[in-house]
Amino acid sequence: MYSLAKYNLLKKSIVKVKRAELGYFPTKLHKLENLAKMYGVNIYIKRDDLTGFSTFGGNKIRKLEFLFGDILEQGAKYIFTYGATQSNHAMQTAIACRKYGLKPILYLIDVINEGREKPRANMLLDQVLGAEIKLIEMEASEEEFEAMYRAQDESQRYAEEISQNKNDYYLIPPGGASPKGTLGFVNGYLELKKQEFEQNINISDIFLATGTGGTLAGLTAANIFLNDDINLHGINVSHKDDSYLASTAELANDALSELGVEVGVKREDIKIDSSYVGEGYEIPSQAANQAIKIFAENEGIFLDPVYTGKAAAGLIDYLEKGKIEEGTDILFWHTGGTNALFAGPKILGDLLS
Repeated sequence: MYSLAKYNLLKKSIVKVKRAELGYFPTKLHKLENLAKMYGVNIYIKRDDLTGFSTFGGNKIRKLEFLFGDILEQGAKYIFTYGATQSNHAMQTAIACRKYGLKPILYLIDVINEGREKPRANMLLDQVLGAEIKLIEMEASEEEFEAMYRAQDESQRYAEEISQNKNDYYLIPPGGASPKGTLGFVNGYLELKKQEFEQNINISDIFLATGTGGTLAGLTAANIFLNDDINLHGINVSHKDDSYLASTAELANDALSELGVEVGVKREDIKIDSSYVGEGYEIPSQAANQAIKIFAENEGIFLDPVYTGKAAAGLIDYLEKGKIEEGTDILFWHTGGTNALFAGPKILGDLLS
């Protein structure tokens, strides 16, 4: 049974953690009236696409608030992070760096052979922000995560080369998926529970996109610690092996340890569904593009082909197959990334056909 005492304990613990002010919170929670009528379920949306503080928000801002709290305390000058060429996280990290007068250094994996000659969307914004960009080309038969590890090794050497001491630089893992970053979504879950109470709704299921795992880890950590009965559905956006469950559970536990609490999240507590990945990360799928159109045409809300479109494809498929009981309250957590709609045909696929 859900524990209010544990909610209060978690809230008291998390407000003690140093945190930079980057976003506008709480983000709005509202009902999707038209989709609710279509599917016979009360569908709510959590608007983390509107986190701010720039025009381009998203779920990474929650993580970056806690990461930059740590960065500012350390006094680092050079901030390194990693992602694909259209990484929301990398772009938002560069934005946060500019707010605090720090140097963003982005290692971007060219997963779809995009290049840098005609930058679009996030790659364009990275350049406008003046970020130092290290483009990592995929080697033959190399997987995305292997290229990411290679980029991290290269960045460590470069960081040591340009810094006088180790406090001068800070390495943020892909997606901000560190214990500090994951606290952003432990806190996000607490924010949601307060809104749920204030709006007198009773959420049974949450659907969200999951990539590097930090968002899902934070939500799961809070969910398990509070003994809450909300079912989390992490809709996978890239191919992963079984180690993902264990590493995400470890991340959830490490985040709780940052708060001085223990609960023991297990790999079986991490709920993911890989049915909607399609061909792979940053590769469009017909189901995701159809979901984008459904949200746009019925609610005027934009999703993206890489993350939220695939998560929405999962949500809609669950509804159409009757996996969600009629009349229940469910939540779609909009994690942002709609600027991927401007990334070009390799990511958009048949969206306009």
